[in-house]
Amino acid sequence: MNFKVEYVNKLKITITFLLIILISAFAYFFQDVFNYFESKFIDFRSYLSTDGGIYSSKFMPADKDIVILSINDLTQYEAARSSELNLTRWPWSREVWAKVINFLEKQNPKVLVVDLNFSNYEDLSRNYTSPDMMLADALGYYNNIVLATALRTPYSETENYDSSKILDNFANPYSPCSDSLNMYIDNQNIDKNISYFSHTPIPNIFTNSTTMGVTNLVTSKNKDENIRYSQPVYKLIKGNKEYYIPSLGLAVLMKKEGIGKLAEEIPIENNILKVGGHKIRVNDYGQTLINWHGHGNVYTDIPINAILLSMVRGTNYFEYENQKYPLSYFNDKIVIISQTQLNTETHNTPVAKELADAQIKATIIDNYLNDSDITNKCKRPFAKEITPYKGVILTVMFSLSIIVVMIIATNLPLAFINGFLIILAYVILSILLFCHPRFRVIVDMAMPLYFMISTFLISFALKAHHEIKKKKKIERIFGNLVSENVLKQLVTKPHRLNLKSSVQTVTVMSCNISNNLQISDKMPPENYVALINNVFNEIEKIIFKYNGTINRFVGNSVLVYWGYPIHSRKDSEKAIQAALEIKQKIEEYNLSLNNLNFEEYDEQEFEEKNPANYSFSVKIAINTGSALIGQIGSSNVSDFTVLGETVDAVERIENICSEFGKTIIVTQNTLDKLDVAAKTEYLGQIRLKNSNTKIKIFELISMNQND
Repeated sequence: MNFKVEYVNKLKITITFLLIILISAFAYFFQDVFNYFESKFIDFRSYLSTDGGIYSSKFMPADKDIVILSINDLTQYEAARSSELNLTRWPWSREVWAKVINFLEKQNPKVLVVDLNFSNYEDLSRNYTSPDMMLADALGYYNNIVLATALRTPYSETENYDSSKILDNFANPYSPCSDSLNMYIDNQNIDKNISYFSHTPIPNIFTNSTTMGVTNLVTSKNKDENIRYSQPVYKLIKGNKEYYIPSLGLAVLMKKEGIGKLAEEIPIENNILKVGGHKIRVNDYGQTLINWHGHGNVYTDIPINAILLSMVRGTNYFEYENQKYPLSYFNDKIVIISQTQLNTETHNTPVAKELADAQIKATIIDNYLNDSDITNKCKRPFAKEITPYKGVILTVMFSLSIIVVMIIATNLPLAFINGFLIILAYVILSILLFCHPRFRVIVDMAMPLYFMISTFLISFALKAHHEIKKKKKIERIFGNLVSENVLKQLVTKPHRLNLKSSVQTVTVMSCNISNNLQISDKMPPENYVALINNVFNEIEKIIFKYNGTINRFVGNSVLVYWGYPIHSRKDSEKAIQAALEIKQKIEEYNLSLNNLNFEEYDEQEFEEKNPANYSFSVKIAINTGSALIGQIGSSNVSDFTVLGETVDAVERIENICSEFGKTIIVTQNTLDKLDVAAKTEYLGQIRLKNSNTKIKIFELISMNQND
């Protein structure tokens, strides 16, 4: 083996191996970067899967029975200016909220969610007319109310501390609930990840008869705090006591389904939370991906002022966006009273840079009410993630596909397109698996695309190196042996050329210039060389005209073949046409000698000045058959040549041309390949040396019998 070639191949393998190591190391040490981009890819797919997105017709739209009563800076300002409402400065008295709750409950809502901040006592007298007791009575009187709370300090941030001492940092003596959900969790990691150590202080007077719902929004660790996940269940640890508390969405689901806190056991098994007939898929962090229904305000958002004005005016309707709605509008609906403040009322989400806090909570509630049944194809089931090993297998399969399409690609542009299409196919597959209602699977994109693109770039670089190397080899081998047109085809489409030794069907022609020795004796060497080269130049032009390949020049002969490197059904016909044209060209040359001026040569240089003494004759033999084609020679000196009986036959027939006094002799094998019959004269049969094969030979007169 050529040492240089072996060295280059080893170097190529080494560089490729080192690149793979570097690429893998980068992926390992910069996982946070890939996690960041993975979250962005999830956002992108979430954006496409909203109501109005792809496959949206197969999903249930946003629940129209979820209504928001919003309290924000604008409503507070307008209420303060209203003489009818006669409200004090914010925060309004809890007596106001007690009246609002009683007013709304008369309209028979299915569930009433109170998302307001009641962090301190308003009236410490605690008599039945105090605002605190009025609100407590209102909350405790109805069994369809969910009161929101927020937890702080996740377990993951304090797992190295003594839980009994965590409360030392907080002055709040209260628990958000007196009873715990009857939970069973088979995954200890989930149980740990849903744990919290502290909470917003809520006095017990508000929690004894009310279901608490945790409002914590699960955000990413990125600076933008993009909300992607919700958490169905939270575990509160206070000293040595533990509570399982539902999220706001799960609490509403339990109220709607009539499930009490001390009802039958609620299990999380195999990462599936089962609540009545609902099944909610969670990840190992106890979270579930939020299914977004829209990019803006998809749930009806009514300012609380409209309800307050209806209360003080005693009307049976409320006004919203210049229209009147009957109070019965709230009948059997999920009503959310939501308080938001300036700079906290909107959040960055996968579907909108600024989505109102109340809209987010409504979306999460909608998720648990309507999108939680993973068995119902008409609903928008929570997306599930494929297992890591399946993700690895999928990545490897696509990466190998890129390598395969690169290898089989016939040129660099096609290789680039093929590799790009494989990567695009993975992107489309990831989107469809996420958005399609039958699948709803999260397939990782950031890390797999990184490895696929790396595979693509390395494979493309190796492909380009191979193509350039092959083109240079083609130019080196065939640069002077074929026409510019043929060489251009070879360089443009190097994949079609097999440079390895092989057996090919070729038409071989040997062209011998006769009586050149007599001419050389009558001319100065430099004149003779110029003359013979001029003849061969004309012959070469004819050969290249018919796309022949010059094998070699030996003395006064040239060996040519058709069928390699470019193959054509008319190879034999082209060889015969080339032979006839060469014969004609020699005849034209001999005729032109009559016009030459020989006066410049003296008698000492030439014995005779007869033009006939300077004329050429040509002997051409043509045969078709199989031949071995390959690089023949030593490691330092070699030629791309043809060998075999087909070539031997041509050389034998060339000698017969002189014996029979014929100009062009072809074999039966060549004539059998013609589409157009040639005019010939049968000469007989010959037997090759060391062979029993007999070949019929013919004198070629013209290409067409009509000539």
